[in-house]
Amino acid sequence: MKGRIFYAICLAALPVIYPLMVLASLVARFFTGQAPRLVWGCAPIINNSYWSKAMSAAGYASCTYTASYSYTINKREDYDLVSEEEYPWLHPKLGYCLSFFRSLFLFDVFFISFQGYFLGSSPLWWLESHLFRLAGKKVVVLPFGLDVYSYNRVRSTALLHGLLMSIPMPARRQCQIARRVDYWCANADFVIPGFAGPDGLGRWDVLVPSSLFIDTQAWAPSTRGSHADGISETVYVAHAPNHRGFKGSEFVVDAVAALKAEGLKVELVLIEKMPNQRVKEVLQCEVDILVEQLIATGHGLNGIEGMASGLPVLSNLEDDDYILPLRRWSYFSECPVVSASPESLKSTLRRLVTSPDLRAQLGAAGRGYVEKYHDFNAAGVFYSDVIETVYGRRASMINYCHPLLGEYVSRAPKIVHPLQNGRLP
Repeated sequence: MKGRIFYAICLAALPVIYPLMVLASLVARFFTGQAPRLVWGCAPIINNSYWSKAMSAAGYASCTYTASYSYTINKREDYDLVSEEEYPWLHPKLGYCLSFFRSLFLFDVFFISFQGYFLGSSPLWWLESHLFRLAGKKVVVLPFGLDVYSYNRVRSTALLHGLLMSIPMPARRQCQIARRVDYWCANADFVIPGFAGPDGLGRWDVLVPSSLFIDTQAWAPSTRGSHADGISETVYVAHAPNHRGFKGSEFVVDAVAALKAEGLKVELVLIEKMPNQRVKEVLQCEVDILVEQLIATGHGLNGIEGMASGLPVLSNLEDDDYILPLRRWSYFSECPVVSASPESLKSTLRRLVTSPDLRAQLGAAGRGYVEKYHDFNAAGVFYSDVIETVYGRRASMINYCHPLLGEYVSRAPKIVHPLQNGRLP
């Protein structure tokens, strides 16, 4: 009821506040940095912090500006500006409106999700692009997950079922989500889809498997050096589910139990509801294999963390609707993530549990892959070229990651691994 009242008030006041919004946006056009000032927000995800730090290291003025933050898994120092701290005396959504207009004076390039920026949670969400344009700002859209999934557009029925198992409520809002996706696909200066491209976007400006980056200096390779083969010594398998149905966690539990029933010495380490620092400790010191996700196609941040830690990583790369374009037109064939589905997980795990040399080979390739494509240096190169493109100083990035034509690929030697289309030979 309160939300409906707020919605009605905003619409009733629009004839009065719209001229003020336009005026503020036009005035903000005169507050432009000599070099583009970047902001990442306003969803309180750790990726925004990583992106911003990477671009700060590349020499940009870069900042995160979030609505709030999750104190259970992240630290306050992970973020720069937090709207709810700035205007505690206001209704949060009114504070978000002030944060939006403040941002027009502080920043030039806005990296946002398909939920939009600070007006995205208000009835005025459909004005954001117009106001950005009046202020002379550039907008780059990157999905983080639930912002991009309109469930009736998801190509994979298995993924849809996993989403419904873990996060059913967006199924009741799929038309609203689709409107936001369509709005930003039509109005953003640049769209980076990641693995979600086939799920109803219809637009991408660069075909990159993942736009995620981490500080490889902070993620050292594992110190375990384990030669365990599941016979003489125990092999430890990590799995970090934030949403169990979405990641197929029950199949991970079942596969490890089945291998133990066969007589193998293997133990599952569930990393769940833990702060990020504890996740890092487990991957770097306590486990030999990481199983990331078995339902959603591709890998996420946890898969990159596992590869950076020198672990063999298993994830679902089975659906060619998602994966074939990436293998054909990007560098994804260099990725050493081992493909596994709920049906193949037990046999794939058995191979890795009993083959310490193979684990070491995949782990080394994974570390090299992250250093080439997902560390802060790579982020600086990638997003600098995105910025050049949105300002028209670069024609296009559609072939930027192309395995034959792409300059991003040729920066370093090709990553070599024993997999064939993601599968063990």
